[in-house]
Amino acid sequence: MKKGAETKFHILEVATDMASRLGLEGISIGALSKATHMSKSGLFAHFQSKENLQLAILEHAIGIFAEKVAIPTLKTTAGIPRIKTLLEKWIAWSTQSTGGCVFVIASADFSDRPGKVRDRIRAQQQDWVDALARVAQSAIRVGDFRDDIDCRQFAFEFYSLLLGFHLYYKLLQSPDIEERQKEALERLIANYR
Repeated sequence: MKKGAETKFHILEVATDMASRLGLEGISIGALSKATHMSKSGLFAHFQSKENLQLAILEHAIGIFAEKVAIPTLKTTAGIPRIKTLLEKWIAWSTQSTGGCVFVIASADFSDRPGKVRDRIRAQQQDWVDALARVAQSAIRVGDFRDDIDCRQFAFEFYSLLLGFHLYYKLLQSPDIEERQKEALERLIANYR
């Protein structure tokens, strides 16, 4: 990796962590320059605008998510083992940052704000919902789920489980969140068997 690419990667690592706490809109060039020990002009040169910075953070987070959640999950046996691994890896990724899931935060921040950032978040989230439906389809193929289930409904309920986890873990700081999450997953799976 060349020096410029290394610098940009470092900026995006710091910025993605900041976005998990502050949201994409909460990141300013000034705050990021302090956090990375760079000049504002040096940092600005890498992105040219706040919108470009936000889009770069999203792309960086998508890459990390693929590396830590999606790809390892696909290496797991299809069906219920894959579903359990997916939730485990998704929660681990969401809780390892200092804030939370950057996509959950960005979705809330940009849901009613037209523009390139919202369009990218929306596309990423739609791709992810489609992937969750495919996970349910693979569970049907291996015989873990009934063949008459609505895979889109499974995707909705599975994603809702993670959103609930995010709320209880980050905001409510529920001491029994792990037990509740496991129970919710077991009930969800049982409903589709």
